[in-house]
Amino acid sequence: MTSKIFQNIVLLGIVIFAISCDDLLDKQPLDQLTADTFYKTEADADKAVLAAYSPMLDVEWMGKGWMLTEIPSDNSQAGGTDPDFTPIDNFTVAADNIPVANYWAIHYRQVTLANVAIDNIAGMDIDQGVKDRLTAEARFLRAVAYFDLVRIYGGVPLVTKAPTFDQDLLFPRATSSEVYDLIESDFEFAGQQLPLTRTGGDMGRATKGAALAFLAKVHLTNRDFLPARNIAKEVIDLGVYDLMEDYGDNFELATSDNNKESVFQVQYSGCGPFGTGNAQQAFFAPWGEGITKDRDGWGSQIPTAPILNNPNTTIIDAIGKDDLRRHHSIMLPDAYYPSINASDGGYSYPKRGASAVSANIKKYVVGSGPNICFMSTPQNAHIIRYSDVLLTYAEAVAQIQGGVGSAPEAVEAFNKVRTRAGLAAVNSFTIEDIFQERRAEFAFEGHRWFDLLRTGNAVEIMTLHGKNLEEFNLLFPIPSSELEVNPKLEQNPGY
Repeated sequence: MTSKIFQNIVLLGIVIFAISCDDLLDKQPLDQLTADTFYKTEADADKAVLAAYSPMLDVEWMGKGWMLTEIPSDNSQAGGTDPDFTPIDNFTVAADNIPVANYWAIHYRQVTLANVAIDNIAGMDIDQGVKDRLTAEARFLRAVAYFDLVRIYGGVPLVTKAPTFDQDLLFPRATSSEVYDLIESDFEFAGQQLPLTRTGGDMGRATKGAALAFLAKVHLTNRDFLPARNIAKEVIDLGVYDLMEDYGDNFELATSDNNKESVFQVQYSGCGPFGTGNAQQAFFAPWGEGITKDRDGWGSQIPTAPILNNPNTTIIDAIGKDDLRRHHSIMLPDAYYPSINASDGGYSYPKRGASAVSANIKKYVVGSGPNICFMSTPQNAHIIRYSDVLLTYAEAVAQIQGGVGSAPEAVEAFNKVRTRAGLAAVNSFTIEDIFQERRAEFAFEGHRWFDLLRTGNAVEIMTLHGKNLEEFNLLFPIPSSELEVNPKLEQNPGY
């Protein structure tokens, strides 16, 4: 999507949400929008769907989502002693934790905006093909939100209608299976109705490939390996995607956005209304180095390393010195990055380091420049890259084959990811090889904790890493703020 469109998304989200309940009021001022006056044209329906993208731009979704999807894992750790996410790192988080509550709230905001669009578009007198496409897009966004929610909290309230005052707005928790049923149904519908590609001002909006890629991941998560294999192969066979030749191009400002490897990204526009720019640089850039030339760059999340964690369990151990992904993922002493503040001659990470582990995260750190402001860069954030589809396919095949992948097409998919990283091709691979490859490929991109969960041995891995946790820690608590307003909710065991 274009920057101009996205600068209006936050405002659109407010407007669409506000008018969704117009029929609940006895009177409406004649100079204000209502659902009856707004939902008239295809353009109106399109704006409603665009509004449903707005939560993903919010700092609480991508800007801070790593607090729940990376910090609990063996990839990263808190860069200081922040009272909000240090307990997440130590598995001592309580139900009143602010990031846990905000993650819930921002994801349900997307569910609500998607439901508003779905309900109102259903009653519009517009072309059926357009109606199906826009409904599919809204259902895609709803499924994306629920896929995160169910993996973080387990079974959550299943809300599928726009809120009105004449309905009970307090829902009990559905089972995880019920949530996954909705997710699969939404992604399946989206895969049938969404276009193969997007161009022009629609660049970056959901596509058939994005819906199918998510659906394959859902099946993989649920250990439904046969459909995971088949659907991932369907994405491969679309012929739309390919790997960037240079891994680092996925994280350079000039080459990262909507490139041929991008299956789905959060679209940012940089400076503008707060929440339209990518905030990850603010948290990842090393403290005190002045990379952003602004007030941010806090080193809030840093890599795990043997200096603080058990050796041979950390991300610095996992991404070897011969792996080309190492330089583009982790800043290490004396590493030089010519594109960070290029007008100043680039940036060299200090020999002494700039964190407690003498290393920092490189991904999404781009420096200062045009359209870069406080907590805001214009760089899109990856949700699914094509390498994820390739590894999903390879993993599903290996699981079907009993834990070893030797089928030629699966080996080819695995080797595409591996050889781009400068590593030698293999003739076969194991499930353990897949998870090692995923760890190196997607470090700090919000995948690792979810990958640990679906291995079934997250407690064992994190214990070896030096953490003290139990099975109940694999789900986060239902926020206490939600329990206070909704007596139908039940807390997860252990909290």
